[in-house]
Amino acid sequence: MVAKVLKVILITLAVFILLVDAFILLLKFWWFPKQERDLANIVLEDDKIQPTTLNIPKKFGYVYCPILLYHHIAKVEPQDSYSVSPEIFDQQMKWLLDNGYKVIKFDDYYRAMNKKRSLPAKPVVITFDDGDHDQYASGFPILQKYGFSAMFFLKINNIGKSGGLSWQEIKKMRDAGMEIGSHSVNHDSMSKMDLETMRHELTDSKKTLAQNLGIDVNYFAYPGGAFSATTETETKTAGYLSAVSTKHEVYHKFSQDLFAVPRIHIDDEMPTFVDWIQGKNL
Repeated sequence: MVAKVLKVILITLAVFILLVDAFILLLKFWWFPKQERDLANIVLEDDKIQPTTLNIPKKFGYVYCPILLYHHIAKVEPQDSYSVSPEIFDQQMKWLLDNGYKVIKFDDYYRAMNKKRSLPAKPVVITFDDGDHDQYASGFPILQKYGFSAMFFLKINNIGKSGGLSWQEIKKMRDAGMEIGSHSVNHDSMSKMDLETMRHELTDSKKTLAQNLGIDVNYFAYPGGAFSATTETETKTAGYLSAVSTKHEVYHKFSQDLFAVPRIHIDDEMPTFVDWIQGKNL
């Protein structure tokens, strides 16, 4: 009698396990892919991308989204235009939080510009160029303090060198939710670069980051903000989805060139920072 009961229990358990496995397979191979296909086919109306908010004028056909550009997070004497002290950087991040800004990923911005997702009324993207060690030592802890993410555009020849980020540090930031993009191999101006060298800078930097970090590298920052029509074409051909420039704008037109995305260069001040964010001195 006990043996029969045990047999029924085992059969019931086996059937249950089979049903669970079948359900998991259904989710994996039908439901989740279906949801991804449905989302990929969604195209939002312009007025559904971003709600209005006080003190941010609405411009139809545009997204309001300041994209901030930082280099060094370090105190230097005299303070140069490429360095923001940790104290001021902390104040700037606190101002964003206190004033209702939502830090989003660059990928969120890219998807919104393709009308695939909505944005908060006051979004902001934080980016860093070059991959200097002080970005990890001084900037990264402040980002974590406020729960913010950022995009780090890395130049390959700076990784593992004196003053540059190490692969271990980059991986820690990746694991903490930071985005990683390419800033070329050697950081040479790409506006008049020969094709062979340009392709090396674009493809080898992308490949090196992908292989070492196990990620897709979809976004590029032009060294020094210099690029040409040829540079844009080659950047697309190399498989990037978008590239950033150094043109100062806070409003982004839906039909704009996503291989010349504007960013705002931030310096070591609070008053100008607030004006930049609000578009008052652009």
